[in-house]
Amino acid sequence: MSNVNDKREEQPIRKPLNLDRDHPSETGAPHTFDEMSKASQKGSLLQRLGASFSEMLQTSRGTERGPQSLEDTSEPIQATADDLAIRRAKAVGPKRMIVPEGVIIGGPMSSGAETEICGRVDGDVTVDGKLYLGNTALISGSVRAVSCRIEGLVEGKMECSQELELGQTGRLNADVIAGKRVTVAGQIRGNVSTAGVLRLVSTGRVEGNIHTKQLVIEEGAVFNGVCTMRTPAQRSDK
Repeated sequence: MSNVNDKREEQPIRKPLNLDRDHPSETGAPHTFDEMSKASQKGSLLQRLGASFSEMLQTSRGTERGPQSLEDTSEPIQATADDLAIRRAKAVGPKRMIVPEGVIIGGPMSSGAETEICGRVDGDVTVDGKLYLGNTALISGSVRAVSCRIEGLVEGKMECSQELELGQTGRLNADVIAGKRVTVAGQIRGNVSTAGVLRLVSTGRVEGNIHTKQLVIEEGAVFNGVCTMRTPAQRSDK
């Protein structure tokens, strides 16, 4: 009998399962729906706090990099070949101006450097330097220059403060004034005045009066007019 009683006593004690239990277990882990919901809300709150903290870190790092980015943008930009050419053109003045054959300028023109004209200018020409008129050049207005060599045609008055050289193909159909020297190998139809020397070479021809300090006429040259051997200043004083 004792053995039977012992076997009964050894049987496990069955406890009823309480589904409505509302208290946490000994480990502290939530078991009910409300506890799990609250835990999930706490987790989402922590996630939001973590995201906000990360955003603040990124923002602070961005502000720290701001000056560096500004410094980067302030670095010199590599100039292109066109930019360098423009800068050089602005820094260095023109050395020589050229009007090629076939080009027509409909009006006056001026230049502050040595100039070469082989085209056509329908107006006055003013050059603060040396002027060269090619054999295809045609100037319908007056011309002013420091010194000039003419191989083309000039219809207007010609004035040079220093020297004038008229080539064999050159033609002047107006008065000529030069400061130091006039050399004529072409043809002039007008008066010629110079305070220096007027030289007519063998191919030269002047149809007009001459006012000069010194006159040289080579054999073969043609001069039709009156020559006065005094300077224009002396003539005006008289």
